[in-house]
Amino acid sequence: MTVALFPPATLSVVDLIVEALTEGPRFIRTRGMNRWHRPRSGVRYPGDRTVFSAWCGYGIGGSRRAGGYLATEEPPEGEPVCATCEGRAAGAGQDDSPTGRPLIFQPRWIDPPKNCPGSRSSLFEELPGGRVGRCLACGDHQPLRAMGGPYNPRYAIVQHPTGSALVPPCPFHRWRQLTARDGHVHCACGRTPQQRATPPLPNPHATDTTAPIGATT
Repeated sequence: MTVALFPPATLSVVDLIVEALTEGPRFIRTRGMNRWHRPRSGVRYPGDRTVFSAWCGYGIGGSRRAGGYLATEEPPEGEPVCATCEGRAAGAGQDDSPTGRPLIFQPRWIDPPKNCPGSRSSLFEELPGGRVGRCLACGDHQPLRAMGGPYNPRYAIVQHPTGSALVPPCPFHRWRQLTARDGHVHCACGRTPQQRATPPLPNPHATDTTAPIGATT
């Protein structure tokens, strides 16, 4: 059994040949570690090298040729599990709570932002009349205004709540580096945002959190 991985959100430049993984093993560790960890995200590099980021912050990786990490569905009896990883994985909705109690952990940059990432930018298509534009990020129609000071004047779409047609996020940069070309929005890294290949992770923050995480998924 595998678990759904969260996006490896980052502000760093990520080469286009690097792939963001959408699923991975439930428990991982290197041969030198004294406890098992839970993977939060993972990336695959050319040459079949895979690196997972654990919920506690460790990076755990290797390749089929060189080895480098161990993976298991359930840790052998008596072998400890990292409590930070276990609690965050359950609280974020990646797996069931090991205690049966409701847990909450909300990773940053996973949910769509409250205000549209196209706000106060040139990510709009001007509509007839020149006073209203269609936001290229979320599809909503919003007023256009002159903004900025004498050194950075611009004509931009006003700040507005994120609309229902928000573009899918980049697997690495989410909605933080959106740009437009020929009327279409994409990430500045060059990736065209795509929907996840696996079903979205359950969001315990949008449902009744009085029940154990995973009870309604």
